[in-house]
Amino acid sequence: MASLFSDFLTALGVKHTEGYSDRKFAEMPFQSMFGLANLLKQYGVAAAGISVDKESRAEAMTRLPLPFLADTPDGFAIVTNVADGNVSYITQHKQFRVATDKFLAAWNGIALLASADENSVEPFYFRHHVAEIAEGVKRWVLRVLVVLLLGFAMWASGLWSHWAAWFTLLLDCIGIWLSWMLVQKSLGIHSGAADAVCSVLEEGGCDELARSEASSFMGIFKWSEVGLAYFSISLLALLLFPSTLPALAAINILCLPYTVWSILYQKFKAKVWCTLCVCVQATLWLLFVSYLAGGVIARILPFTPSFWINFAVLAACYIATLLGINALDTALSNHLKTDNDDTTNNT
Repeated sequence: MASLFSDFLTALGVKHTEGYSDRKFAEMPFQSMFGLANLLKQYGVAAAGISVDKESRAEAMTRLPLPFLADTPDGFAIVTNVADGNVSYITQHKQFRVATDKFLAAWNGIALLASADENSVEPFYFRHHVAEIAEGVKRWVLRVLVVLLLGFAMWASGLWSHWAAWFTLLLDCIGIWLSWMLVQKSLGIHSGAADAVCSVLEEGGCDELARSEASSFMGIFKWSEVGLAYFSISLLALLLFPSTLPALAAINILCLPYTVWSILYQKFKAKVWCTLCVCVQATLWLLFVSYLAGGVIARILPFTPSFWINFAVLAACYIATLLGINALDTALSNHLKTDNDDTTNNT
C-alpha cells in the first residue's frame, strides 16, 4: 500500500515509483510537514507550510491551491477537491468525501502547500521505474511457473483426474497464503492484502490476537508458524508422495480439535475476531471434507505398517519444517527489532 508521500506525489502529478518514495518516507526521522517539505524539494517540488486562523479557514479552504496537505487529529489528509459544500481527501490510501463544515471542525488550520512543474520528478526516476517494472515481471513469472509446476506435479503423480485432489491442492495453497499473512502480522510487517482480509470480521482483530499470548504455544512457537509448516508439508506430500494421503487425512483429523478451541477462544476469551485465523480454521475443515468426499479417510483403516511409517515420516517433516520456520522467524524478528531500536536511538 502506497504511503502518504506517494499518494501526495500522485495527486501532484509528479513522476515517481512507489517503492523508492515509500522507502524515503519511511526513512524520515520525523514524519512531519517540515520533513515532507524537505523531501519534496528532492523531487523538484516547491513546498511551504502555512497556518490559518480559525476565522479564516472556511474562506481559505476554497482558495488554497489543490492538492494540499492538511493536518488533522487523525493524521495528515491530502485535500484533492473542495466543491458543492464537500471536501474530497485521501488518507491511508483511501478516498473520502465529507461535508466542508465537518472537515473544518477537524482541521487545525496547518497546511502544506506544494507546487510541481514539468521538471518535478523523482531522483533517478528512469532507473527506479525500470526496476519497478522488472519486479512486477518477476512476480508474474514466478506465479506462472508455480502454477505450471503444480499442474505438472498433479499430472506426474496421477492425481490430475481426481477432483478431490485438485480441491485439496487449492486448499493447501490457500492455507499457505493465509498462514504467511499471519506470520507477517506477528512480525509487524505491513501487508495491504492481510489488512484487507482482517477487516472483514473486525477491524484490528488480527493485530490484537497476533500480539496476545494465545498467538503462540507456551511461547515456544507461534500458531502462524504451525499453520505455515502444516500446509507447506501437506502440499509437498500430496504432489510428491500421493501414497501418504491416508496419513495426511489422519493428521488433518488430529488438527480439528484445535480449530474448535481457537473459535471458542476468540468468541468467549479474547472477545475479538481474527479473520485470518477463522479462515485458517475453515480451511482445515474444508480439507477434512475434501479427504472425506474423496474417499481418503476411508483408506485410513485398517492401520498398516506402511501407514504408520508414512505418519511418522510426515510428523518428522512437520516438526523439522516448523523448527526451521521458527528459527527464521525468530532471526527476522530480532533483526527488525534491532533496526527499530537503531532508528529510535538515532532520533
